[in-house]
Amino acid sequence: MKTVKLSSRLLILIATLWLTLAYCGPLLSSLNEYQTSLIAQMGFLFVIACVYAVLFLIARAFHCLKGAIFVLFTTAAVVTYWMNQYGVVIDPDMLINALETDTSEASDLISVKLILSVFLWGVVPAIVLIWMPVKPQPWVRTTLLSLGAGCILIAVAMGVLMTQYSEYSSLFRNHRDVKYRVIPFNVISASVSVAKAKLSTPETFIALGQDATQQPDNDKTPKVMVVIVGETARADHFSSNGYPRPTTTGIEQLAQQGELISFTNATSCGTATAISVPCMFSFYQAENYDNRARSTSNVLDVLDHAGINVSWIENNSGCKNVCDRVEEITAEDYCDSDQECFDTRMLEVLKTKLANAKQDSIIVLHSMGSHGPAYYKRSPQALKKFLPECTTIELNQCSVDTIKNAYDNSLIVTDKLVTGAINTLKEAPQLDTSLMYISDHGESLGDNGVYLHGLPNWMAPDEQRHVPWILWPANAWADRPDAAAKYPVNHDYLAHSLLGFFNVKTSLYQPQLDLAEQLAP
Repeated sequence: MKTVKLSSRLLILIATLWLTLAYCGPLLSSLNEYQTSLIAQMGFLFVIACVYAVLFLIARAFHCLKGAIFVLFTTAAVVTYWMNQYGVVIDPDMLINALETDTSEASDLISVKLILSVFLWGVVPAIVLIWMPVKPQPWVRTTLLSLGAGCILIAVAMGVLMTQYSEYSSLFRNHRDVKYRVIPFNVISASVSVAKAKLSTPETFIALGQDATQQPDNDKTPKVMVVIVGETARADHFSSNGYPRPTTTGIEQLAQQGELISFTNATSCGTATAISVPCMFSFYQAENYDNRARSTSNVLDVLDHAGINVSWIENNSGCKNVCDRVEEITAEDYCDSDQECFDTRMLEVLKTKLANAKQDSIIVLHSMGSHGPAYYKRSPQALKKFLPECTTIELNQCSVDTIKNAYDNSLIVTDKLVTGAINTLKEAPQLDTSLMYISDHGESLGDNGVYLHGLPNWMAPDEQRHVPWILWPANAWADRPDAAAKYPVNHDYLAHSLLGFFNVKTSLYQPQLDLAEQLAP
């Protein structure tokens, strides 16, 4: 039997139709939500199809059409699954967060359902098209035809856009998130943006704060600041901030006794660890933070330069370059690798550090906190107060109540970590100690169909950016802790408050961002 061979044009047509229609669910859902007319929706899909056809034409000209089909189909299947499952969108920040996910985090995100979905919606259709024989054509002819067809498609797409210009311009002006819902164009666009940012970032490290010096203090007692970086903690789920469930009873009791300040109006720099952690320790403010921060000194570098001893104790997915130039103690150094390393294990390392502290020191504890979607893994059985829990990463298969049970149980561990660290500091009278707890970002728990975090700041719901921030002891920062708790703060305050705490003089210091200065009577 004679084998029937497809023309490359027909193969491109089939691939374009599948790529446009099979993964358009998140886009059409948002267009319907924004009350876009049917003709505008169809026109938008046609324009998207033209763009994908041009991509396939370019791939054909370079003899990598089938490779492009496989990569785009499987990528689109993965992204579609995640967007449908968790209500996230794909932008450059989300891509950076995904690329910096370690193996432990990744294992919590992979499920049988994900694998089956990608196989059926990505791998199978890609293999079917790849196995289809294609009629060979001369390279020059293929290139010229691809160039001509591409120009025609671009012209047609522009024409379609112009016919509905007023509706499209209003749509994109008022709903910037639409472009992040076009699969897999959102991944392509985000990849280009991340690549450009990486290439434009200075290759050479820029040392800031070289003028930093610690001013002399008559009190020779070593000062120690413990900074606990929380993970995925929502301020509105801390009972110390008025949440009706007893999630942070230890913190709440200390707040009622006037021992600590629990800010009720704190905002994060970003909505993902890969953004917020470098941002909060940098000297860039949230409004102008970008990838440059990774190539410049952060506050830990400046404190180290001024003679402060700096240590970073890690129990998360890494310090995101913040601790690259200071001492880092990883979870492998104090936890069994085959078991869940609960955050309270860091207290043992903290005790050792305090016992050996002979000079001014800052000790950062980077906690696992409430990292999702496997919230149920973040608390030991003995501390599970709220049951039943959602015990799967398929959050949309669980009720909101069981998701919140698992999440709130993880906050009980955070409460044990914070109060345990405070008690440990109280047991070191030979030191002048203070503590800050700050979460990197918040979390969506199914609110309005959105899960996890990572939405762009301009569209992120309040629960992804409203974070808990705690200061201890209260009397070291303010005379009236209850009034100070209402002060609006954000991650911009961290670097300058640390400089002020250690009395480090540098041109980088901004007193208006030093909490001690702003909370003083």
